[in-house]
Amino acid sequence: MINSRFLKVVLFIVFLGASFQQPSMAGCSSEIRVLGDDLSGIKLSPQQNQLLADRIFRAKRHCFRGQEKKAMALINAARALVGLQPTTGEFDWENIPIEDLNSRPIN
Repeated sequence: MINSRFLKVVLFIVFLGASFQQPSMAGCSSEIRVLGDDLSGIKLSPQQNQLLADRIFRAKRHCFRGQEKKAMALINAARALVGLQPTTGEFDWENIPIEDLNSRPIN
């Protein structure tokens, strides 16, 4: 009985600690999707295409590892390569009109 209770407490502490160490991948993952949306219709040279693919691949790798800052730096480097404005990774609710949000297609 005591061993069972002790085991439950230990498992609870282990799972609680693991949940705190879980990296947040939502920010960089969503920014990679936004970058894909922003790239639609942009013509790239083969060299630009290769550099862009490399930066996006490395950003995905850092994002998967939970290295949000490194991933965002690579995403912004990819955006700069094609002439897009850098992003902070945060959505600006105050400066985006609701009409613009309603006009975007839902995937």
